Amino acid sequence: MTTVVITGASTGIGRALALAWADEPSKPTLVLSARGESALAGVAREVEARGARAIVVSGDVTDEAHRRALVDRAASEGGSIDVLVNNAGRGFYAPALKVDLDELRRLFELNVIAPLRLVQLAAPHLERSRGTVVMMSSVAGIVAAPRYAAYAATKFALEAISMSMRSELAEVGVRVVVIRPGPVDTPFRANAARAEGVVGYDAPDPKSQSADDVARITLRAALRGSPVVETSRFVRVASAGARHAPWVLRRVLARMATKHERPGS
Repeated sequence: MTTVVITGASTGIGRALALAWADEPSKPTLVLSARGESALAGVAREVEARGARAIVVSGDVTDEAHRRALVDRAASEGGSIDVLVNNAGRGFYAPALKVDLDELRRLFELNVIAPLRLVQLAAPHLERSRGTVVMMSSVAGIVAAPRYAAYAATKFALEAISMSMRSELAEVGVRVVVIRPGPVDTPFRANAARAEGVVGYDAPDPKSQSADDVARITLRAALRGSPVVETSRFVRVASAGARHAPWVLRRVLARMATKHERPGS
Protein backbone atom coordinates (compact mmCIF):
# COMPACT_ATOMS: atom_id res chain seq x y z
CA MET A 1 0.00 0.00 0.00
CA THR A 2 1.33 3.42 -1.00
CA THR A 3 1.43 6.23 1.57
CA VAL A 4 1.39 9.82 0.34
CA VAL A 5 2.02 12.79 2.65
CA ILE A 6 0.62 16.14 1.48
CA THR A 7 1.16 19.44 3.27
CA GLY A 8 -1.13 22.42 2.75
CA ALA A 9 -3.87 19.89 1.97
CA SER A 10 -6.93 21.80 3.18
CA THR A 11 -7.50 23.99 0.13
CA GLY A 12 -6.34 24.91 -3.36
CA ILE A 13 -3.70 22.74 -4.98
CA GLY A 14 -3.25 20.66 -1.82
CA ARG A 15 -6.91 19.64 -1.72
CA ALA A 16 -6.87 18.91 -5.45
CA LEU A 17 -3.76 16.75 -4.98
CA ALA A 18 -5.45 14.75 -2.23
CA LEU A 19 -8.49 14.09 -4.38
CA ALA A 20 -6.40 13.23 -7.44
CA TRP A 21 -4.44 10.64 -5.48
CA ALA A 22 -7.66 9.31 -3.92
CA ASP A 23 -8.97 8.63 -7.44
CA GLU A 24 -5.97 6.45 -8.26
CA PRO A 25 -6.88 2.75 -8.70
CA SER A 26 -4.26 1.78 -6.08
CA LYS A 27 -6.20 3.75 -3.42
CA PRO A 28 -3.21 4.99 -1.41
CA THR A 29 -3.23 6.09 2.19
CA LEU A 30 -3.18 9.90 2.26
CA VAL A 31 -1.65 11.66 5.24
CA LEU A 32 -2.96 15.22 5.19
CA SER A 33 -1.45 18.24 6.93
CA ALA A 34 -2.68 21.82 7.21
CA ARG A 35 -3.43 24.38 9.89
CA GLY A 36 -7.18 24.50 9.19
CA GLU A 37 -8.44 21.49 11.12
CA SER A 38 -12.08 21.79 10.03
CA ALA A 39 -11.27 22.24 6.34
CA LEU A 40 -8.74 19.41 6.52
CA ALA A 41 -11.35 17.09 8.01
CA GLY A 42 -13.63 17.97 5.11
CA VAL A 43 -10.95 16.99 2.60
CA ALA A 44 -10.41 13.74 4.49
CA ARG A 45 -14.12 12.93 4.12
CA GLU A 46 -13.91 13.61 0.38
CA VAL A 47 -10.87 11.33 0.12
CA GLU A 48 -12.61 8.50 1.96
CA ALA A 49 -15.74 8.92 -0.16
CA ARG A 50 -13.51 8.05 -3.11
CA GLY A 51 -12.41 4.84 -1.44
CA ALA A 52 -8.96 5.90 -0.21
CA ARG A 53 -7.80 6.11 3.40
CA ALA A 54 -7.11 9.49 5.00
CA ILE A 55 -5.04 10.25 8.09
CA VAL A 56 -5.44 13.82 9.36
CA VAL A 57 -2.51 15.47 11.15
CA SER A 58 -3.48 19.11 11.58
CA GLY A 59 -0.85 21.65 12.51
CA ASP A 60 1.70 24.17 11.32
CA VAL A 61 4.61 22.80 9.28
CA THR A 62 6.87 25.53 10.67
CA ASP A 63 6.53 23.84 14.07
CA GLU A 64 9.09 21.07 14.66
CA ALA A 65 6.75 19.07 16.90
CA HIS A 66 4.14 18.99 14.14
CA ARG A 67 6.70 17.98 11.52
CA ARG A 68 7.87 15.08 13.67
CA ALA A 69 4.30 14.01 14.42
CA LEU A 70 3.42 14.15 10.72
CA VAL A 71 6.33 11.92 9.70
CA ASP A 72 5.90 9.55 12.66
CA ARG A 73 2.19 9.02 12.04
CA ALA A 74 2.68 8.57 8.31
CA ALA A 75 5.30 5.89 8.93
CA SER A 76 3.50 4.14 11.80
CA GLU A 77 -0.12 4.31 10.61
CA GLY A 78 0.55 4.34 6.89
CA GLY A 79 3.27 1.70 7.08
CA SER A 80 5.72 3.66 4.94
CA ILE A 81 6.31 7.01 3.27
CA ASP A 82 6.33 6.60 -0.49
CA VAL A 83 5.64 10.18 -1.58
CA LEU A 84 6.19 13.42 0.33
CA VAL A 85 4.50 16.41 -1.29
CA ASN A 86 5.77 19.73 0.10
CA ASN A 87 2.90 21.89 -1.04
CA ALA A 88 2.31 24.25 1.91
CA GLY A 89 3.41 27.79 1.18
CA ARG A 90 2.43 31.43 1.20
CA GLY A 91 2.83 34.44 -1.05
CA PHE A 92 4.11 37.89 -0.20
CA TYR A 93 3.76 41.02 -2.32
CA ALA A 94 5.93 44.07 -1.68
CA PRO A 95 8.57 46.15 -3.46
CA ALA A 96 12.00 44.92 -2.44
CA LEU A 97 12.72 48.11 -0.49
CA LYS A 98 9.52 47.67 1.53
CA VAL A 99 9.93 44.00 2.46
CA ASP A 100 9.46 43.59 6.20
CA LEU A 101 12.40 41.50 7.40
CA ASP A 102 10.44 39.69 10.10
CA GLU A 103 7.84 38.74 7.49
CA LEU A 104 10.63 37.58 5.20
CA ARG A 105 12.01 35.32 7.94
CA ARG A 106 8.56 33.82 8.51
CA LEU A 107 8.18 33.30 4.76
CA PHE A 108 11.48 31.42 4.58
CA GLU A 109 10.43 29.30 7.58
CA LEU A 110 7.32 28.16 5.72
CA ASN A 111 8.41 28.07 2.07
CA VAL A 112 11.99 26.82 2.45
CA ILE A 113 12.95 25.55 5.88
CA ALA A 114 9.79 23.49 6.49
CA PRO A 115 10.07 21.53 3.21
CA LEU A 116 13.76 20.88 3.74
CA ARG A 117 13.25 19.74 7.32
CA LEU A 118 10.39 17.42 6.37
CA VAL A 119 12.60 15.72 3.80
CA GLN A 120 15.34 15.35 6.40
CA LEU A 121 12.90 13.71 8.82
CA ALA A 122 11.26 11.51 6.18
CA ALA A 123 14.51 10.52 4.43
CA PRO A 124 15.01 7.12 6.16
CA HIS A 125 11.47 6.08 5.23
CA LEU A 126 11.81 7.41 1.67
CA GLU A 127 15.06 5.51 1.24
CA ARG A 128 13.41 2.25 2.33
CA SER A 129 10.52 2.77 -0.10
CA ARG A 130 12.73 4.24 -2.85
CA GLY A 131 10.17 7.00 -2.80
CA THR A 132 9.60 10.44 -4.25
CA VAL A 133 9.82 13.99 -2.94
CA VAL A 134 7.63 16.58 -4.65
CA MET A 135 8.58 20.22 -4.18
CA MET A 136 5.90 22.74 -5.17
CA SER A 137 7.88 25.61 -6.68
CA SER A 138 6.53 28.33 -8.98
CA VAL A 139 7.28 30.36 -12.05
CA ALA A 140 8.63 32.73 -9.37
CA GLY A 141 11.39 30.18 -8.81
CA ILE A 142 12.90 31.19 -12.14
CA VAL A 143 11.58 34.73 -12.74
CA ALA A 144 11.36 37.41 -10.03
CA ALA A 145 8.66 39.85 -11.13
CA PRO A 146 8.15 43.29 -9.57
CA ARG A 147 6.80 43.06 -5.99
CA TYR A 148 7.65 39.34 -5.91
CA ALA A 149 11.15 39.77 -4.46
CA ALA A 150 10.46 38.07 -1.12
CA TYR A 151 8.30 35.26 -2.49
CA ALA A 152 10.61 34.65 -5.44
CA ALA A 153 13.61 34.50 -3.11
CA THR A 154 11.99 31.60 -1.25
CA LYS A 155 11.21 29.75 -4.45
CA PHE A 156 14.68 30.33 -5.91
CA ALA A 157 16.04 28.85 -2.67
CA LEU A 158 13.68 25.88 -2.88
CA GLU A 159 14.80 25.24 -6.46
CA ALA A 160 18.47 25.26 -5.37
CA ILE A 161 17.82 22.88 -2.49
CA SER A 162 15.87 20.57 -4.78
CA MET A 163 18.60 20.54 -7.42
CA SER A 164 21.28 19.63 -4.91
CA MET A 165 19.05 17.14 -3.12
CA ARG A 166 18.15 15.40 -6.39
CA SER A 167 21.78 14.52 -7.09
CA GLU A 168 22.47 13.56 -3.47
CA LEU A 169 19.47 11.24 -3.11
CA ALA A 170 19.74 9.60 -6.52
CA GLU A 171 22.19 7.01 -5.24
CA VAL A 172 19.69 5.76 -2.63
CA GLY A 173 16.85 5.64 -5.15
CA VAL A 174 14.85 8.67 -3.94
CA ARG A 175 13.57 10.91 -6.71
CA VAL A 176 13.06 14.68 -6.36
CA VAL A 177 10.36 16.26 -8.52
CA VAL A 178 9.96 20.03 -8.86
CA ILE A 179 6.61 21.42 -10.02
CA ARG A 180 6.47 24.96 -11.42
CA PRO A 181 2.93 26.33 -11.70
CA GLY A 182 2.13 29.80 -12.89
CA PRO A 183 -1.05 31.57 -11.77
CA VAL A 184 -3.55 29.08 -10.36
CA ASP A 185 -7.21 29.70 -9.57
CA THR A 186 -6.98 29.25 -5.77
CA PRO A 187 -7.20 31.51 -2.68
CA PHE A 188 -3.40 31.93 -2.85
CA ARG A 189 -3.48 35.63 -3.76
CA ALA A 190 -6.14 36.45 -1.19
CA ASN A 191 -4.14 34.69 1.53
CA ALA A 192 -0.81 36.28 0.63
CA ALA A 193 0.83 38.81 2.92
CA ARG A 194 1.66 42.21 1.46
CA ALA A 195 3.29 45.45 2.39
CA GLU A 196 1.02 48.24 3.61
CA GLY A 197 -0.57 50.10 0.73
CA VAL A 198 0.48 47.58 -1.94
CA VAL A 199 -2.17 47.16 -4.61
CA GLY A 200 -2.48 44.84 -7.56
CA TYR A 201 -2.27 41.05 -7.87
CA ASP A 202 -5.87 40.79 -6.65
CA ALA A 203 -7.92 40.46 -9.82
CA PRO A 204 -8.38 37.00 -11.39
CA ASP A 205 -5.52 36.23 -13.75
CA PRO A 206 -6.64 35.27 -17.28
CA LYS A 207 -3.66 32.88 -17.47
CA SER A 208 -4.77 30.94 -14.38
CA GLN A 209 -4.91 27.16 -14.42
CA SER A 210 -7.34 25.21 -12.31
CA ALA A 211 -6.03 23.51 -9.18
CA ASP A 212 -7.34 20.22 -10.57
CA ASP A 213 -5.23 20.64 -13.71
CA VAL A 214 -2.08 21.32 -11.68
CA ALA A 215 -2.88 18.33 -9.45
CA ARG A 216 -3.22 15.99 -12.44
CA ILE A 217 0.09 17.17 -13.85
CA THR A 218 1.77 16.82 -10.47
CA LEU A 219 0.46 13.30 -9.92
CA ARG A 220 1.68 12.21 -13.35
CA ALA A 221 5.10 13.78 -12.71
CA ALA A 222 5.39 12.06 -9.34
CA LEU A 223 4.51 8.66 -10.79
CA ARG A 224 7.06 9.11 -13.58
CA GLY A 225 9.73 10.73 -11.42
CA SER A 226 10.04 13.68 -13.81
CA PRO A 227 12.77 16.01 -12.47
CA VAL A 228 11.08 19.33 -13.37
CA VAL A 229 7.62 19.97 -14.76
CA GLU A 230 6.32 23.38 -15.85
CA THR A 231 2.55 23.20 -15.74
CA SER A 232 1.52 25.67 -18.46
CA ARG A 233 2.64 27.38 -21.65
CA PHE A 234 2.92 30.64 -19.70
CA VAL A 235 5.51 29.11 -17.36
CA ARG A 236 7.41 27.48 -20.23
CA VAL A 237 7.62 30.80 -22.10
CA ALA A 238 8.80 32.63 -18.97
CA SER A 239 11.36 29.91 -18.29
CA ALA A 240 12.65 30.02 -21.86
CA GLY A 241 12.89 33.81 -21.71
CA ALA A 242 14.93 33.65 -18.51
CA ARG A 243 17.36 31.16 -20.07
CA HIS A 244 17.64 32.30 -23.67
CA ALA A 245 16.51 35.95 -23.87
CA PRO A 246 17.21 37.57 -20.50
CA TRP A 247 17.48 41.03 -22.08
CA VAL A 248 13.91 40.73 -23.38
CA LEU A 249 12.71 39.53 -20.00
CA ARG A 250 14.38 42.50 -18.28
CA ARG A 251 12.47 44.90 -20.50
CA VAL A 252 9.18 43.14 -19.81
CA LEU A 253 9.78 43.23 -16.05
CA ALA A 254 10.74 46.92 -16.19
CA ARG A 255 7.44 47.71 -17.93
CA MET A 256 5.58 45.67 -15.31
CA ALA A 257 7.26 47.64 -12.53
CA THR A 258 6.26 50.96 -14.11
CA LYS A 259 2.69 49.77 -14.58
CA HIS A 260 2.35 48.63 -10.98
CA GLU A 261 3.53 52.02 -9.70
CA ARG A 262 0.24 53.52 -10.87
CA PRO A 263 -2.60 53.51 -8.30
CA GLY A 264 -5.10 50.72 -8.84
CA SER A 265 -2.82 48.75 -11.15
